[in-house]
Amino acid sequence: MMASIARKETLALLRDGRLWSLGLTLALLFIAMLFTAVDRRDKAEQERSAVEHAVRDQWDHQGDKNPHRAAHFGLYAFKPRSALSSVEPGVDAQTGQALWLEPHKRNMAMFTPAADAAPALGLGAFTPAFVLLALVPLLIAVLGHSTVTQERELGTLRMLHACGARATPLLLGKWLGLCAGLALVLAPALIVGAWGMMADPRGMAAAASLGAALLPYYATWAAGTVLVSAFCTSSRAALLVMIAFWIAAVFIVPRLAASWVEHIAPLPTGEQFWSGIHDSIEKGLPGDGAAAARLGAFDAHLLAEYRVARLEDLPFGANAKRRLFRDAYSNKVHALRFKELEDAQLAQQGLLRWCTVLSPYAAMRSVASALAGTDLAHRQHFEESAEAYRQQFTTRMDEWDLAATRGVTSLEDKYAGNLQWQAIPPWRYADPGLGCSLRAVVADGAVLAAWFMAAVSALWLGSRRLDPCS
Repeated sequence: MMASIARKETLALLRDGRLWSLGLTLALLFIAMLFTAVDRRDKAEQERSAVEHAVRDQWDHQGDKNPHRAAHFGLYAFKPRSALSSVEPGVDAQTGQALWLEPHKRNMAMFTPAADAAPALGLGAFTPAFVLLALVPLLIAVLGHSTVTQERELGTLRMLHACGARATPLLLGKWLGLCAGLALVLAPALIVGAWGMMADPRGMAAAASLGAALLPYYATWAAGTVLVSAFCTSSRAALLVMIAFWIAAVFIVPRLAASWVEHIAPLPTGEQFWSGIHDSIEKGLPGDGAAAARLGAFDAHLLAEYRVARLEDLPFGANAKRRLFRDAYSNKVHALRFKELEDAQLAQQGLLRWCTVLSPYAAMRSVASALAGTDLAHRQHFEESAEAYRQQFTTRMDEWDLAATRGVTSLEDKYAGNLQWQAIPPWRYADPGLGCSLRAVVADGAVLAAWFMAAVSALWLGSRRLDPCS
């Protein structure tokens, strides 16, 4: 019986002009937005590659100068954009895409895409992901709100009950039919979207994972729509309930939760963060002493170890040795303070997940962002990789200076050239892979799974209380 009802419901949807007009419009909108986003991403990647080569060429051909002055010339580390970031830009749309790498300090990323974007309407970023995660559920609500109420309004629900039709197969069949009809219309658009990721093997795997996550997500919305339709007395009431829930899930709950989390667990301001790092370096961490005292003790240790009276008499580059000592402490402080900041960001993310547990949209968007490599975990991985490279190249410059000079040299002394700069290996970012994304989606995937099981269970339990005569 359930299969017959599902087949009938699917055929009824396919005959319904709303499915083709709204469904195809949404599918074409998604395809158009996707190809626009892919083209924009490809151009951005070309620009990134060109800038990377230009910056590296400038570094390689600085000419003769003091190696420490050359190190301060600095390098950029750019975050590559994955193929799936065209669908869901995630936090990358609001954070910088380039890190300036220089001696002595770790910088924040700069050049935010949102700063160059057109003004929004205040409804959030209109991306291909918004079509998939927000507008498709709205389509489900519009198409499915009358699945049961129409039977009640026409009197056929009472007739089915009189003929011995049980409510459980009826509701589950209508749910499956709604899912099948939607799949027939949207599947071509999703296939076209996956085809757009074929150039990137990792993008294909991530796109397949996203498609797998969308199936229970859409099924959850379909189950909720049929359930609401079963317990509303009219199609109009069912539609109003579903639209109200959609607005709450997509707009109200995420925004209220974000505001509340920012209020109860705020991040430090930029001034507080950087002044904290400066104070920790100058005054020292607990038990370490002030910077001047630490450096004085280090100098005294060097003089005693090499049995000389002045730094100028040391058998290696004294300035480079002192820089290595100071930078090691600076790196220690930066690592500590940035770890505290990252922990605070992760704590905010955890609170936000709990606060938005009433919205399947919020959980699904987090899953999409993680699979696209545009979530907080991937952002932190990029920044940590860039920081490791910064420490590597600045340390290498100082170690060369340490071995190439004796005593104290002036910053005006030019004793290194292009061969030295070109010996520094170029920056290459290694993507953490799909495994990182899958680990990042565990918590939000569990929320989605809970929503799916709750919706299907509610549909099954609700069928026992369905009153065909109301």
